[in-house]
Amino acid sequence: MKKSMQAAILKKAKQIEVQEVARPQVENEEVLIRVKAVGVCGSDAHFYRDGRLAGWIVKEPLILGHECAGEIAEVGRSVEEFQVGDRVIIEPGVPCRRCEWCKRGEYNLCPDIRFMAVPGVDGAFAEYVSSEADFVYPLPDSVSYEEGALMEPLSVAIETIKSAKIELGDSVAILGAGPIGILCLQAARAAGATDIYITDVDENRLSYVTTKFNPTLAINAQKKDVVGEIKKITSGRGVDVILEAAGTIETFKVTPKIAKKGGMIVLVGIPPFREFPFQASQLFDQAVQLRTIFRYTNTFPTAIRLVDKGMVDLKSLITHRFSLDKTKEALELTMNREDGVIKAVVIP
Repeated sequence: MKKSMQAAILKKAKQIEVQEVARPQVENEEVLIRVKAVGVCGSDAHFYRDGRLAGWIVKEPLILGHECAGEIAEVGRSVEEFQVGDRVIIEPGVPCRRCEWCKRGEYNLCPDIRFMAVPGVDGAFAEYVSSEADFVYPLPDSVSYEEGALMEPLSVAIETIKSAKIELGDSVAILGAGPIGILCLQAARAAGATDIYITDVDENRLSYVTTKFNPTLAINAQKKDVVGEIKKITSGRGVDVILEAAGTIETFKVTPKIAKKGGMIVLVGIPPFREFPFQASQLFDQAVQLRTIFRYTNTFPTAIRLVDKGMVDLKSLITHRFSLDKTKEALELTMNREDGVIKAVVIP
């Protein structure tokens, strides 16, 4: 096996170059994976467009991409659970396992976590990646590599549903019909939600969601009053759970207005700004619970089972496919939401 590989490298904002780079070396407890599919995340598009995302700033060349699946190409001397040729999924964040958050099982909050495609840690828009073996999972034969790559965003949705504590018969409003919003819809339904309302400003996305996933109601927020529509259909009560999956000021302001008294609001969409303006009285008067999501913990086995058993459809999210040398085009498409894109996948 040659010691180099091709990788799509972000040099600075809006500059991607495919170059020959050194192939990752494998330590004792690591595996080397031949990448078969990588999902293009909104965070990848943010890094590409701005050279930064929230407090993370790209100061050195960086390989983006963290939603990935592939085939084991090499195993470290201490690895016993995998062998060359195994089909696998990678959980992209490896924590320290020693800090107080790791010991509580909240390893997503580990201050020393190494997360793929965050400045300082290269990602998967490449021919190969390495990972510690205990953050790699077998991919069932019934699940494609492309579906395997989307286990990562599905994990975000599962963490959201867990945090929201959705129960049988709950009503749920999802603000934002992008990939995370669509996966939240499917995960909420799998958890027992019976009435699911979804909103967006993109008519193409709403039409797509309605056709493929049949929500109770899809609302175009540019054409209709979201608050009025949901209040009407719930007879003024509001909904049990609101999942804010757009990351905008407008959607955040809507959340307490459509929540029932004592309802739950979960913020999963990452905003490009640092402060959320809101009227505190609306939250207090409704006595709503407000929670935020940051990645996930122990969700990949659940994600795999849901897809393997046909309870979540990942195939329908994939609308575009690109080769590694077209990574820039994949990022541009995702960034600009062109050509009806829902989810783009890079296939090295």
